[in-house]
Amino acid sequence: MKDKDISFKIILFILIILLVLGFVFGIYVLFKKDFKIKNFNKEINIEYNEKFKNMQGYICYGNIIKCNKLSAKIKGKVNTKKIGKYKIKYIYTYKNKKYILNQKVNVKDTTAPKIKINTKEVLVCPNGKIGDIDIKVKDNYDKDLSNNIKKSFDKKNNIVFIKVFDSSKNTTTKKIKARMEDTTPPLIKLNGNENIYVYTGSSYTDEGATAVDNCDDVVVESSNDINFNVPGTYHITYSSTDKSNNKSELIRNVIVRNKPVGKRVIYLTFDDGPSSYTNKLLDILKKYNVKVTFFVTGKGEDSVILRQYKEGHKIALHTNSHNYAYVYSSVDNYFNDLNTISQRVERITGYKSKLIRFPGGSSNTVSKAYSKGIMSTLTREVQNRGYKYFDWNISSGDAGGSLTSDQVFTNVTTRLKEDYSVVLQHDTQEFSVDAVERIIKYGLENGYTFSVLDENSPGAHHGVNN
Repeated sequence: MKDKDISFKIILFILIILLVLGFVFGIYVLFKKDFKIKNFNKEINIEYNEKFKNMQGYICYGNIIKCNKLSAKIKGKVNTKKIGKYKIKYIYTYKNKKYILNQKVNVKDTTAPKIKINTKEVLVCPNGKIGDIDIKVKDNYDKDLSNNIKKSFDKKNNIVFIKVFDSSKNTTTKKIKARMEDTTPPLIKLNGNENIYVYTGSSYTDEGATAVDNCDDVVVESSNDINFNVPGTYHITYSSTDKSNNKSELIRNVIVRNKPVGKRVIYLTFDDGPSSYTNKLLDILKKYNVKVTFFVTGKGEDSVILRQYKEGHKIALHTNSHNYAYVYSSVDNYFNDLNTISQRVERITGYKSKLIRFPGGSSNTVSKAYSKGIMSTLTREVQNRGYKYFDWNISSGDAGGSLTSDQVFTNVTTRLKEDYSVVLQHDTQEFSVDAVERIIKYGLENGYTFSVLDENSPGAHHGVNN
């Protein structure tokens, strides 16, 4: 009995000791000061373009009774305008003690594109090819989703599904009613000009045509009724038929004319360019396969002069500056200016032109104000140096800038010569460029040919007045 009492006392003593130690440890833990984390997420997701708030929680230093909130030194930045993964480091310091929190921030795009369809019903070809649909797509992140549009046809229900996905694989799908049929004929486009002018006894090599179809691969067939020995208007007929038997035709006119008696040549020449209207002029000339002479200056784009040269036009020299006070103040100044524009042309084209036109023409009198007798000297000297200068025998009157295209057309066509006509125009005047197509048509219809000036062409010289 006595031994049992001793064992009980020992166990009771041990329990008391443990309770005291537990109490002391609890008091220690309760009042121990340390860094404490509140509401912190080690990894968070942020929507693209959403405002990012650092930390999204806080740290304090203290115990359960009192804990002082600390400010962090932050390293790293998050750009919510750019999708990606970012790392932020929060550094806390308290009485030489340091605590670091690392946070991962994922900037994501979870917003699907928006689709607007302005087509009520889409046609689907018999071969399953889906026709054009007016689709407008907007996305909060990607600027262009034109390559991310997928279309599929549900033949059983006559529905086309339109699926659009962005770079983050967010997807939007819409549907539109569909009808399977093909009623659209092929579209034929001529190679070359619609109207071809040739002389009796000559020939024309057909440039052909191309055709495209909304459903099928198609070919072009042609036939003609041309008799190159008899004047008249003939036709080359082009036709194309798709697999649904839709057919289209297009006609090219071949106008056969008698050869003119004598040599009736029109030399169209253009001064002061290139300008913003020169490409428009070149398009017109290309349409009729007419070549002209450009007396260029230091103005305009190099690419325009290069196009003139590549398309077979003659590049001649006018002036680099078109500054009368400088050009005509001395012989040296004139040739300095001429050499500058000559070097520009050679740099662009590789061609060294020896054809020139004096600013104001050889008969100008404005030069008297700067150097008396200089034109008499220059007209001799340019030829001594291997140049050939050209004036004109027909003026369009466009230099003043106050005419209409109708007036330019009349001024040119009513003054055409029976042998050769060197026509002065300016490709810096839009109204003058607008008259060119009508001038060309008139010339072709009345037996004239068009050509460029060269070293053997008539100079159409004026009388020298200074």
